[in-house]
Amino acid sequence: MGGTLPAVAEELLKELRRVFQETAQVPDDLLLGLKFIFGPAAVPALDLVDHRSVTRVVSPSGRTAYQVLGTSGKLYTCYSSCHFCTCPAFGFTVLQKSESLLQPEVSKGADT
Repeated sequence: MGGTLPAVAEELLKELRRVFQETAQVPDDLLLGLKFIFGPAAVPALDLVDHRSVTRVVSPSGRTAYQVLGTSGKLYTCYSSCHFCTCPAFGFTVLQKSESLLQPEVSKGADT
């Protein structure tokens, strides 16, 4: 099941690209699909794209990163090769997930 979600996301993005190239619009059903797959972060991410705040940067070696101009005016760098971003939201999300992963261990220790 590990490869299922990325495959679904990839197909959704392919369909999104195809429809947008044909109509220059994104239908509501595809927007809902993005929100379902990527969660609540999808809407603010699309807002950044709408405001042309995302720039793809490719190094001479072929590595890709994205520079994102945040709503505060600060520039953040997202590295797709290692799934890392310098923005506070990414750090908060990682900390939140780490806490939820540790929670069962903490509660197990309390029972003994």
